[in-house]
Amino acid sequence: MKSKQLKLARREERRRTKTVSVRARKITALVCAVVFGIALALFSADLIRVKRRNQPPIFCVPVIEYDNGSADYYGLFYKVWKDYNPFEDETRYYMGFWFIPKAFNL
Repeated sequence: MKSKQLKLARREERRRTKTVSVRARKITALVCAVVFGIALALFSADLIRVKRRNQPPIFCVPVIEYDNGSADYYGLFYKVWKDYNPFEDETRYYMGFWFIPKAFNL
């Protein structure tokens, strides 16, 4: 009886102190690095289009469209605002991150 309880206690202790293997950590780090690299490439391509050329983003999805012609685009960890001024017939684009208000743009 004692040996059965002892085995259960040892098994429970191993389960509690079990650490993540080195291989699992490397795989997790690699996946995070790949996602970050892709996000950085998409962000930089859209940043060049929006800031230098004043063109709409490629890698964003239009989520909200307003009545005056403005729109909000969302990409991977960032967003783009299309600000249309009907009086001057001018369109401007601004970039920022998801949780940053429109007052702070890149």
